[in-house]
Amino acid sequence: MSHPSYEKLVERCREIALYQSTASLLGWDQETCLPKAGQAYRAEQCAFFGGKMHRLFTAPEVGGWIADCEASPGEAAVEAANVRDWRWSYERATRLSAEFVEETERVRAIAMPAWGEARERSEFSLFRPHLEKIVGIERQRAELLGYVDEPYDALLESYERGATTAAVGELFAQLKPQLVEIGAAAAARSADVPADLLAGDYPIADQQVFNRQVAAAFGFDFEAGRIDTAAHPFCSGLAPGDTRLTTRYDEGDFCSSLYGVLHEAGHGLYEQGLPAAHYGTPAGAAVSLGIHESQSRLWENHVGRGAAFWEHWFPRAERQFEALQGRSAKDLAAFAGRSAPSFIRVEADEASYDLHIILRFEVERALVGGALEVADLPDYWNAKFEEFFGLRVGRDADGCLQDIHWSMGALGYFPTYTLGNLAAAQLFSAACEQRPEIPDELAAGHYAGLLEWLREKVHRHGGQLLPPQLIEAATGQPLSADAHLAHLRRRYL
Repeated sequence: MSHPSYEKLVERCREIALYQSTASLLGWDQETCLPKAGQAYRAEQCAFFGGKMHRLFTAPEVGGWIADCEASPGEAAVEAANVRDWRWSYERATRLSAEFVEETERVRAIAMPAWGEARERSEFSLFRPHLEKIVGIERQRAELLGYVDEPYDALLESYERGATTAAVGELFAQLKPQLVEIGAAAAARSADVPADLLAGDYPIADQQVFNRQVAAAFGFDFEAGRIDTAAHPFCSGLAPGDTRLTTRYDEGDFCSSLYGVLHEAGHGLYEQGLPAAHYGTPAGAAVSLGIHESQSRLWENHVGRGAAFWEHWFPRAERQFEALQGRSAKDLAAFAGRSAPSFIRVEADEASYDLHIILRFEVERALVGGALEVADLPDYWNAKFEEFFGLRVGRDADGCLQDIHWSMGALGYFPTYTLGNLAAAQLFSAACEQRPEIPDELAAGHYAGLLEWLREKVHRHGGQLLPPQLIEAATGQPLSADAHLAHLRRRYL
């Protein structure tokens, strides 16, 4: 029987989960259909829920319950994992006041629609005052949370437990020259694949039908989820039985929305595979954003961009889109695997994608550390982008305004995309080694075997295993860049 204090913690955290799922629903609504006139009051709603949850979790009795559980630990692994994570979260949360949390939520809620307008009009000046507030808040957060080496550590660890700026910086420094080499060779190899190879008219309604078919085939449960439209694609796991994907559409390029859906469906499959019995506790939640991104990048890239994917799906795509008449599965695979420097991260090919992340890491590190001020961001970004990609940014919307993350206050998030790429390659390689039938199943459009392996090795664990433990348990190896670089070389070289 569990310790009485453990039961009280579970009860308290499930109460908080009710507030969290409601706040998440408000966030989804804000990104998809909130009227402009409702933005100011939505900010107050977000502040209320943020403060309410913070006060419930940082109450003195919660600290006492955690101490009781530590003094009389239970035997169950789930209980031990929950207590471990509650202690870590409680120590960090109690360093922040409820008023600080409320103001953070209020600023974010106002900043996100301001970013949307600034991006649409490609005018950084419209977003600058909001970003200045956010950077100020995040610098203050880092000081309140504390760090060993530099402020960015405190923010990075909020998204990837145990990660440090120094370690990520060293990893990225080792990756960068290899990525530049692979990217240059991949671009040269793709030179004969025209950027307008699939140019045509792709009605949004047809895209929605096709995207849904592919997501459902992958295993996304539409009885427990849906797809909507947003300025920036995202996935929200609102509650058990309610996981929502979004994408955006380009009527001249159906692949833009398709790969947005495949990416977000990877997130959605993870959310739908988490143990619902533990919902509201760490054991029922995703363990980190790096692991979350590994799921999205695995389904988008390792499954969705291969030639076998288009051999299977081209006949259905050809029936759905008149513009594909006269094209072939080989054309689709060539287009999906085309490599060329791109301004937009979410549309970047695999060979250049991680360079986008390394650039953002360097920018964020400078912003949080005080070496870069918000007013100087566009020029700094543009210079770095030209250094990384040899392209001159002409519009703010193609530069520092393209991603939603900073308007959400999510400084420290971006490195998890590359950590996710490394984990995705390592997990996919291990899945194919442990179940050699998986490649043939994928070629036939059968995805249940791969999903079952991921359910067993990743999803069912929730937050019980920390990221390094989970990767090593699933693959037999510590996380490394080897599988990812090998994958890129196979695909592009």
